[in-house]
Amino acid sequence: CRPCPPDTFSSEAELDVCTLCRKCEGIFRYLKECTSKSDAECTCKEGYRCSGDGCSRCDQSCGVGQENTRSGCRDCRYGTFNDQPDGSCKNWTKCSANQVLEPGTAAKDVICKHASDNPTLATTLSTT
Repeated sequence: CRPCPPDTFSSEAELDVCTLCRKCEGIFRYLKECTSKSDAECTCKEGYRCSGDGCSRCDQSCGVGQENTRSGCRDCRYGTFNDQPDGSCKNWTKCSANQVLEPGTAAKDVICKHASDNPTLATTLSTT
């Protein structure tokens, strides 16, 4: 049993087979360097996120108000929002008639008024 030459590894101690190490280049960067016993692990550079098995691809990171599609980032359509980086667009909350306190945007949900916020709907209890 001989150690593998540089830039190769063998995860099976009994086998005398060495495999070329994965290279983390371009938009990839090293998460873990290759050793004689294990392959390198890659992650994506800032502004990208891993996708696919073992971070086989890097997709552009999408911001708040956007969602990732096969062709890249897309703004949330009217009536939907995403308040998380790399999240997906969700439908705005439906408020009952005339109960919108704050309208929704691509980055935040609608805020509805509650009955207790409206003095005309508040009820008073008599103490007699």
